[in-house]
Amino acid sequence: MIWYKFSTYFLKVQILVCITVFTGCDRGSSVANNPPDTKLAIDAINLSGPNRLNSIVQMSWYGTDRDGYVVGYDISTDTNVYDTGNGPQIFYDWQKTTKQDSTFYFSIPEGQDTADIYLSVRSRDNEGAVDPTPASVIIPLKNSFPNVEIDQSTQSLGSQIGVLTYRWNGSDPDGDETIQSAEFRFNDGTWAELDPNENQITFVLNENLSSPFQAELYYGNDSEPEYSGVTGIRIDSANILQIRVTDIAGATSIPDSALPVILTKPNSNILLISGQTSSITNSYKSWLTSIPVNYDLIDFEENNGESRPYYWNPTFRHILNQYSKVITVTNSDNILDPLTGITQPLLAHMALAMQQYINSGGKIINTTSFGPSTDLTPYIGTFPISGVVSSTGQVRLVTDSSIVSQVGSNYPNLSPSSILIGISPVTPSADAEIFYRAQLTKLSGWQGDNVVGVRRKYLGNPNKINEVFFSLELHKVAANNSAISNLLEQILVYDFDW
Repeated sequence: MIWYKFSTYFLKVQILVCITVFTGCDRGSSVANNPPDTKLAIDAINLSGPNRLNSIVQMSWYGTDRDGYVVGYDISTDTNVYDTGNGPQIFYDWQKTTKQDSTFYFSIPEGQDTADIYLSVRSRDNEGAVDPTPASVIIPLKNSFPNVEIDQSTQSLGSQIGVLTYRWNGSDPDGDETIQSAEFRFNDGTWAELDPNENQITFVLNENLSSPFQAELYYGNDSEPEYSGVTGIRIDSANILQIRVTDIAGATSIPDSALPVILTKPNSNILLISGQTSSITNSYKSWLTSIPVNYDLIDFEENNGESRPYYWNPTFRHILNQYSKVITVTNSDNILDPLTGITQPLLAHMALAMQQYINSGGKIINTTSFGPSTDLTPYIGTFPISGVVSSTGQVRLVTDSSIVSQVGSNYPNLSPSSILIGISPVTPSADAEIFYRAQLTKLSGWQGDNVVGVRRKYLGNPNKINEVFFSLELHKVAANNSAISNLLEQILVYDFDW
């Protein structure tokens, strides 16, 4: 009986609990989630006419939520409001973000000078609800004029033979991508089309060198011209390049002008390039005149190197291509390339363009020297040498000694008028022919070969010599002036006559 009473009591308690759960514990109805609210830092931008903003605009916003928290935002921009018959309506293109500010780079529609941008922002809360009434503002924009600048620090300067190179840049406050076209002209000539994405341009005089003079336009390092027929060029007179750009709204920049540069035309098929002092340069000029041959001169030392190209490629490459025969007169002195920051001898700077020139059949004489620390990397592969003899001790060429031809009596022996030191014999490349050996005086255990002149034949053809290289400066073995003239005549007039 005791167990029965306990069970009955327990059953009553269970029933009471159940009743309490289902009827006595009513906590009320659930509350619906409230959507967030959004505010822009600026409610309105009341600007018109010339006071409109340019296309770069910074905006900020924030959101609040009464029963939760904001987790992100949706942003929409549109330049068009559509009338559906029930009044103006914006069609949103929502993009998600968690940021509360941003710098917008808006584009003004092509052909328009102004535009109204409808910027809308709505908040998203932690339950996925979005603000049903996005915060919006109309941003009044006005197109800005583009700008253009020619880099005067890198352009061709002074007097140049047949080739001019420039670098330029176009910009636009509304975004550089809004620049649609570019044009150029020389002096007061006709404006011509220029690719706005090609910022390095080179002009090369046409081979048909008759008035009115025209040039070819090359982009970058291209080997083929973009087009021919560039007009407005003046020969033996100052030339000024101008460039202007136009944006998608049709606004055109004020033209920018390069520094004036005198352009001359090639007057010979022989080019003398000097990196030596004026007195040494005059010696080579005198020898060439005595042959006689016509030649053009580029003096890379004159006026503190004003004529040196800022861009060895393409500028110097195009200069070489105007000639069939080239003589370079250099030494081991280092000069700085402002473009690459590399300091090395002048011939090393010219090497890459020379290699392309030689490979295409160009004919060249190089007379130079090497210092004890000269890096041979630019020389090997370009010129017919594979190295320079290095040894302890000293070597000299005295006045009763000579450098002697190894290929026949048509090439004279050459002697110094004073004792020469610092001579650097070379090791010929595998495809080179030994041309001259020096009667060296070896001191203090100096050991090595005595090759100071080598030459190479075009594509191995025995009848087509196109490269002669001396590892000493020829003016230093000019005790007999006529011997130098005879050597240059034999090479330029006879060996290179193919």
